[in-house]
Amino acid sequence: MGSMSSMTEVGVYTVEDLYAYRERRDDMTVQLIEGELIVSPSPGVAHQVVSGELTAVLRAALPSHLRVLAAPLDVVAGERTVVQPDLLVVPRELRSGDNVTVPPVLAVEILSPSSRRTDLVRKPEVLARFGVEHYWVIDPVDPAIRVFRLADGTYESGLIVAGEEVFSTEVPFPVSFRPADLAR
Repeated sequence: MGSMSSMTEVGVYTVEDLYAYRERRDDMTVQLIEGELIVSPSPGVAHQVVSGELTAVLRAALPSHLRVLAAPLDVVAGERTVVQPDLLVVPRELRSGDNVTVPPVLAVEILSPSSRRTDLVRKPEVLARFGVEHYWVIDPVDPAIRVFRLADGTYESGLIVAGEEVFSTEVPFPVSFRPADLAR
């Protein structure tokens, strides 16, 4: 799979199938969304730069009862759904176990060429049903953040902040940053 696109394995898969498949493909990110295996290349440098910078920003802003965790870490969002958001903000008391089985306070995805459709369409649907109240999508190439907030069981796509503009929010905790700073 040398291309920069993701692929979907046709069929109805289980969590056990996901773990078995991962044992054979440790060079890929493999997720399970509503019984479909979503396989994509490991993230590139721009993605990891943004991930590291945003982790530092979030860690500095988080109240003491929350912590930030980075992928790979499974969020079991249903019987046939296991996703790996790039960053998660969870209660500090979560410090053991193999995966996350309760909705995180915040899930963050950093776009990759192979993950755009999954991160902007499929994952928001799954995370909304799971009850993740806050979902952010970061574009590392044209630095921007798109903010989604859960309302009546679905996400409302609200604020989009790009480049040198300052993104500032009070929910789920106070934080502000410029998207461009994450990519420097």
